Amino acid sequence: MTATTSQTVRPPKQKRSRESYERVLDAAHGLLEENGFEGFTVQEVAARANVSVGAIYERFGNKETLLRTVHARLMDTMAEFDSGEAVVEPSNAREVIELLVRRVAATMGAHRAILRAFMHLGALDEVISSRGSLESVEVSRRFKDALRPHAAEFGHADPEIALDVAFRITYSTLARQVMYGPLFESEIDLGFDQLTGELALACAAYLLR
Repeated sequence: MTATTSQTVRPPKQKRSRESYERVLDAAHGLLEENGFEGFTVQEVAARANVSVGAIYERFGNKETLLRTVHARLMDTMAEFDSGEAVVEPSNAREVIELLVRRVAATMGAHRAILRAFMHLGALDEVISSRGSLESVEVSRRFKDALRPHAAEFGHADPEIALDVAFRITYSTLARQVMYGPLFESEIDLGFDQLTGELALACAAYLLR
């Protein structure tokens, strides 16, 4: 899949059209969660949304644009989920690190099934890959901003590099489990919640050494 069409479709203004549009996106979202990209068909989306296949193609043009529109809505939803907890209350660095790692995990975990589909699809679609990257960078910025006031507690010679690496450790490790499950690179069946707790400890040990 190439990035020949970079735009997503804007929601229609009329109520009836808007309701039909949302049903299509909800149906596509659910189908991706259940079957992944390989089991995704416009015909099944149409059946679930109670619209015609022709109506979907008339609105979205092709399957790629439909998928990109679903992905754009997902990124907006995840951004709202993460931004809704923007205020960090704990006062010391160790507590903030644990809270932030768990927040990243909660956002990814809440959307794990569909994220898996889009992470794999991103290898084929530059538009989805680029949009996912932009959202990840924004999460990284919020992660670093929340921890930067505690940089004096860090044991690293370059606090900015330490912050960046701590986020990469957290995000990449969680994303890998979302994509492949807990047994891809290890025979130890480390569940998502347990992995999150260990990541919080690892990041604290790295930053506060």
